[in-house]
Amino acid sequence: MTEKKRNYGIDLLRMLSMFMIVNLHVLGQGGAMVRIVGDEAGYYAAWFLETCAYCAVDCYGLISGYVGVNGKFRPARLLELWLQVFFYSFGITLLYGMFAPGLLNGEYFWKAVFPVSNKTYWYFSSYVGLFFIMPFLNRMVNSLKEREVRWLAAALFLVFSVGTALPKAVGVDFLQLVGGYSFAWLCILYLLGACVRKCSFRRWKSRSYILAYFGLAAFSWAFKIIVEKLTRSLLGEARYGRLFTGYAAPTILLCALCLLLVFERLEIKSSLGKRIVALAAPLSFSVYLIHTHPMIWDTLLKGAFASYRYFFWPFILAAVPVTAAAVYAACSLIDLVRKKLFDLIGIRQFSERAAGALERVWVRLLP
Repeated sequence: MTEKKRNYGIDLLRMLSMFMIVNLHVLGQGGAMVRIVGDEAGYYAAWFLETCAYCAVDCYGLISGYVGVNGKFRPARLLELWLQVFFYSFGITLLYGMFAPGLLNGEYFWKAVFPVSNKTYWYFSSYVGLFFIMPFLNRMVNSLKEREVRWLAAALFLVFSVGTALPKAVGVDFLQLVGGYSFAWLCILYLLGACVRKCSFRRWKSRSYILAYFGLAAFSWAFKIIVEKLTRSLLGEARYGRLFTGYAAPTILLCALCLLLVFERLEIKSSLGKRIVALAAPLSFSVYLIHTHPMIWDTLLKGAFASYRYFFWPFILAAVPVTAAAVYAACSLIDLVRKKLFDLIGIRQFSERAAGALERVWVRLLP
């Protein structure tokens, strides 16, 4: 995107979303969020951070639709992304094979070689499927009148978020959204992001959307804590606490929409600030690729922050974001080297030429 057209607020949201994703993984896979009977204050504090960050993946999907609905279909971009994914999926596995071969097995190898079909990174695998129908989704949204776009957004929210919340709480996934870890949910987010771009949902000031975000997150958190306490005392086990937590939960989706409406109109006036964001934002996707690589996920991240569960709750509120920031910064620095290498060997130019050649073959096969 050229500087004149670039929305630096959306770039900042992309960075914030990835930072929140790392928070989720520090809490979950890192082991910081474990309930200790009799000393649950730390668990509740960790869950508050979890709830505030839960909308991160939804933000990423909304951004795809917000940016993509007016964008040009570029197969070269997908090829370049695949090469970036393969660089990390195979490269990190190769490093493990060289320095820790005892940890390597056949499953890791096939995930490294075929990252899309093996769902090495579930989000990218879903995105590949979405990529090929984006032009048709765009044509549909762009052909609608503003009133129809509003109806589409409302239908998507009511059917796929509100309508699936209660069935999900009792273990019924009747639309196969898989808790939001799916191609179907990513398509829903893409369409919602496109709807936000095509019509005005901006009736409030930014501070009102910020307050709404924290209010919705706090409600989801309090609902989980209260309902699980009640069901534990009445039924002997915690139930129904996840009704308003999860990627497809209505309050979490609304949190993501609030953040999108805040950041889309956020302006960066400093030229230095613009340069920093322009440099850092494209690195954010590789933060995901590096720290969720299956071998890093299983051997380095798993339980790495389990000691946090014993901290006094204010320290948990500080330690988790600081740790996430450190992971984010380290992965960004690694990817900066990868980016320089790709620029040096001309990966973007190669992707453009290869995509052009494939397009010419495609046109001949399907005139």
